[in-house]
Amino acid sequence: MRTLKSSVLSTTVAAAIAIFGFSASPASAESVSSSAHYTPAGSFLKSKPRQVAVHLEGKVSPDAGQSKLRELVNIRLRLPDDVSFWPDGTEPCTKDIGQFDENNANRPTAAVRADCPNSIVGDGTAVINIAGLVAAAVSDPVLTIFNAGKDGQGNPKLLIHGYSATVVPGGHGIIMIGALVNGVLDVKVPRLAGDSAVSSFKFDLPGQDGLDPNYTRAKCSTGEFKSVAAFSLGNLDPNTGGYINKSTLTAAPTFQKCVGKVLKPARKLARPKVYGRHKHHAKQGRSRIYYVKVKSYGRKVTKRVKIKVRGKRAFGKRRVGGLRPGHAKKVKVRVKFRKRGRIKIKFTVNGRGAKAKAKWLKVKVR
Repeated sequence: MRTLKSSVLSTTVAAAIAIFGFSASPASAESVSSSAHYTPAGSFLKSKPRQVAVHLEGKVSPDAGQSKLRELVNIRLRLPDDVSFWPDGTEPCTKDIGQFDENNANRPTAAVRADCPNSIVGDGTAVINIAGLVAAAVSDPVLTIFNAGKDGQGNPKLLIHGYSATVVPGGHGIIMIGALVNGVLDVKVPRLAGDSAVSSFKFDLPGQDGLDPNYTRAKCSTGEFKSVAAFSLGNLDPNTGGYINKSTLTAAPTFQKCVGKVLKPARKLARPKVYGRHKHHAKQGRSRIYYVKVKSYGRKVTKRVKIKVRGKRAFGKRRVGGLRPGHAKKVKVRVKFRKRGRIKIKFTVNGRGAKAKAKWLKVKVR
């Protein structure tokens, strides 16, 4: 089977050379470029990550006069510090779709997706060049990105399946293994059919097929996203199976402006305001009524709001109940004074998940 497969690949390469008129190609020379774009669901927040659509592109271009490209061996995509992957919300792909036995990747896209249908987090496309020939471009490869859980250090892992129906007769599929480590998406590219070279690719998370829009999240803490891609290229040595003439080319960084909104706290209470006639005077052994205004801010209802008043031999309390965001209540609070003199009383307002700054009041008790 391996001999037959090698024969098919050799025949395909020879046919491409015959069709496009190349017999021997000069040494390869390339330039690289990349782009990245991050689209939030709504608005970016300054301090809290929220779901974001990630679009990544890379391109390898021949220099003038070059007819052949080197093979893409590795891609390193440096993402902004504010962009992160969250694999825990998606079922990891545990079946062997090529990460253990490469033959399991050599299947059409639908067959591979059927093995891990609940693990798809993105998709993409690619352009490959048979035998690296610039004029022998094939643009039908389809990419499927699967969640592979986490590695031993807790870094998010990805499996990227690529399939082309035309690169060789009967089609050919591969699996690429990637991990996001310290903000760098590191993707290893195996040898392609016919010693083909990747000239461009696009990754979209979640794209059209990703099931979890929360897999990729981002915040905007600095006002700008910076992304950089590095491409490792080389020529396969048929004698050793390794790569020679290998080098890493770094694309110019891309920038995207962003605005991060400051998120209001879930629950917040304003410092209470105290009203009442002669509020700075009281009589020993008697109660005085104060009118206390409390107000809620934030994004959620503050429940079980209470007012307490404490001072030297003075006390009072009142239940307010729930307060919706932006709403206020003005309630009566009865405070009893048991000792003469000049004292300070402290009004505190607390609710479930919220506490207001205290209000102090000087009172002369006769």
